[in-house]
Amino acid sequence: MTWDGAFSKLNAKVRKIMRLLSKSVKPGNLFYIPAMKNNIAGFVISRYIDLVQPNVGYLIEVFAKFYTDPPKAIDEIDAKQRLFRPVMFSMYFSEIPKWKILFSDPEYGKSQSDYANITFAFHDDLWIGGQGGIRPDSPEQLRDFEESICWRTHHLIFRVNAHLAGLLGPNERYDYHRVPAKYRIDDPAGIQEVRALAAEIDERSKSWKFKET
Repeated sequence: MTWDGAFSKLNAKVRKIMRLLSKSVKPGNLFYIPAMKNNIAGFVISRYIDLVQPNVGYLIEVFAKFYTDPPKAIDEIDAKQRLFRPVMFSMYFSEIPKWKILFSDPEYGKSQSDYANITFAFHDDLWIGGQGGIRPDSPEQLRDFEESICWRTHHLIFRVNAHLAGLLGPNERYDYHRVPAKYRIDDPAGIQEVRALAAEIDERSKSWKFKET
């Protein structure tokens, strides 16, 4: 897959920054998502790919490596494996602190994320590499791909944690009925844990002292 070597050719234009994630995000920006693995608070790193038109959601990919400290350079990011298939993200922060962009890569191109092969099931059709309205070979084929859900911020943390716990495989959809209550997006105790986790990583990030270069 083409994202295996995403950071193999870097140049002086790559920047290490610390900026709040917002809808002004640019393709190639890399940001953290708060995460929990083996009861340890940390984060995974995600990359913004593109806006799915017409304003359906912000397309992102989430990498599998779990961190407790931020990488000091973009080439320290392990992009060899995705935690799960690319998803759409609302970029709307109302219940948890905004995440922060760690790196900006002006040389990023969508081909680095294998964009042409990213596929979603949109109702009865497929969306493949930016092209919608593609008819599947059969209705059953739709089950093979990610649903066209636009994930909310704290719901995305639930999904990240479920995959990090090994409850879901990298090519599996989030299945509410397969995960324990603490990984369910409507569990009150789980929601409180996610909010506390997001607040902890936000507070921790204040000491990272990233500066734009």
